[in-house]
Amino acid sequence: MSDELSNLDLVKWYFNVCNTALATPNANPVITLVESLVIKVTSNRVITLRLVDDSQETIGWYTTRFVDGQFGPVEEGEYDPDSRFTMRRSFLRKVVEDSDQYIEHPERLDWSWMTPAGSDQAKPLK
Repeated sequence: MSDELSNLDLVKWYFNVCNTALATPNANPVITLVESLVIKVTSNRVITLRLVDDSQETIGWYTTRFVDGQFGPVEEGEYDPDSRFTMRRSFLRKVVEDSDQYIEHPERLDWSWMTPAGSDQAKPLK
């Protein structure tokens, strides 16, 4: 199914999985604490995702806003982000195909966007 999705729809689906993971009560108190800190520290941030293929060629830029613990609507393009991060399309496809596992284990999602803008270059890609 994920092969049929456009890049924009794949990114939207990824952020929906993140939203569901953040809204789902977690039995692990450490993850619950980390989630609450993420919400407190990063609220109202504009976040841009650079989507790349497996050869790391850019195939799109997508921007959202993180407000009150949830990602908002996703738009194509980069709009003066507070932070940005890079992910492979193949990772997004995995998240879409196994979304229940990523919701149950939110630590498997990419939270590198919590870093300042432009710092994703030193991070390994998911």
